[in-house]
Amino acid sequence: MSNIKITDLKKYLTNMSKEELIIEITEIVKRYPDIKEYYTAKLDPKYEEIAFEKYKKLITNEFFPDRGFGKLRYSEVNKAIRDFSKICNNAILLSKLMLYYAEIGVDFTDTYGDIDGKFYNTIVRAYDKALSYITENNLKEMFIEDADNIRQKTEHMGWGFSVNMDDVFYDYFYEDEDEEDVDYM
Repeated sequence: MSNIKITDLKKYLTNMSKEELIIEITEIVKRYPDIKEYYTAKLDPKYEEIAFEKYKKLITNEFFPDRGFGKLRYSEVNKAIRDFSKICNNAILLSKLMLYYAEIGVDFTDTYGDIDGKFYNTIVRAYDKALSYITENNLKEMFIEDADNIRQKTEHMGWGFSVNMDDVFYDYFYEDEDEEDVDYM
């Protein structure tokens, strides 16, 4: 069976009465937890804060679970951020969650020592995506201190991690500075 086209879905829904639509949507919400969460966030703006904590905990669990060692399933972390972005209309909360991924990655390597190149590249990409999103949403002033604190935590770390984090940070926060103004003497 092929995927349904939106035009076909609209035709189907247009032929329903208001009562039938209410029943249809109610059944969908009962059956699919993601859709239930979507409507919960739409109907209760305070739910975004609750969902933020839920998704933050999912990310934390990949690095620092309550028991045992983190599994570092980057796909699960990315899924948590993607899922949160589907229900969240708050760019500040989404920015915090995205930055949290980079921060907890830095904390992980600080706790357990050197990891590997793939790990560091993944965390640098997460940091870059967070700063890109922050920039796109004109939130740089709000997040410069948090972003800089994460960057500074990497100063003693190897594998070029610190240099890469510096590069990303300065690309977003100091890209407009004129290099000719630097006085080396």
